[in-house]
Amino acid sequence: MSKRCPHCRSYGVFKKRRRLWRRLARRPHTYSCIDCGATFSRHDALVPASTREALPAPGLAPDIVQRVRRLTMRVVRSWFLGHGPQARGWLGSLRHLRWRAPIEVWVIKQIDDDILHLCGIGTLHSEQRHRDVIEALKRGSYHGGVRLGQTGIVLNSRLFTALIPLDALCIEPSTRARWQGRSWQLSHVPQRCWQHEGRLVAHLGPVGDRAGLISCEDVSTLLEGVAPDAVATGIVVFESGAAPGDPLPSMDEFRARRARGDAGRSEELAMGRRWKPPKGGDPS
Repeated sequence: MSKRCPHCRSYGVFKKRRRLWRRLARRPHTYSCIDCGATFSRHDALVPASTREALPAPGLAPDIVQRVRRLTMRVVRSWFLGHGPQARGWLGSLRHLRWRAPIEVWVIKQIDDDILHLCGIGTLHSEQRHRDVIEALKRGSYHGGVRLGQTGIVLNSRLFTALIPLDALCIEPSTRARWQGRSWQLSHVPQRCWQHEGRLVAHLGPVGDRAGLISCEDVSTLLEGVAPDAVATGIVVFESGAAPGDPLPSMDEFRARRARGDAGRSEELAMGRRWKPPKGGDPS
């Protein structure tokens, strides 16, 4: 049966969305007429015109509306008092569902007098709010994860000296960059040095299709820990295997052992295998 307005008999009827207090109070849906603007129930919209006369637009009494609102607020307040932490957690998870543009930065491994050891462009990974991350990045106090390039590798920010916003560092056509009002040389840091916690040194090498600076581990500090008297002096002479103190046995011993093994196997084949009684059986 099609729904019609009980006042103007128009078919322009649409269902109104229930408010929160009507849903909590389990009040039925109401309908409105596009032509006359009257509000009525579903029962009035389906009753034939022959069984009733035109009635004024029904509505709830003001005291009933106030009573339902007070009851609704009481129920909502008691629910939030019992489930407040969970509700805040749900709201926080819904807030994180909003899409935010990833924060990209220049990742600097080390800063020398006039050289920036550049790892590349990284993306910040943090559970903090987007606004708090940007403010911490501007202050230089960001602590969290950094994903470098498209590798999917997420490293801790403590491994790097500086994280610079993209608009704060300008890459020049040559292997130089401008940052903090001065020009710097750029040194490319390979992936094997991303997690290196020591000092890096720059040397000339191929960077892409042209020559440039490449960073590598500084091994000069390893030689400082070696005592000069720990190195053996003189000339080392390598002698043959028969020299005294050779840990390997001579070839004659190998040949004698092999001959004894071959003789034993030949004797077993000549005599054949002896019959052995089963365990627990009578040997006779």
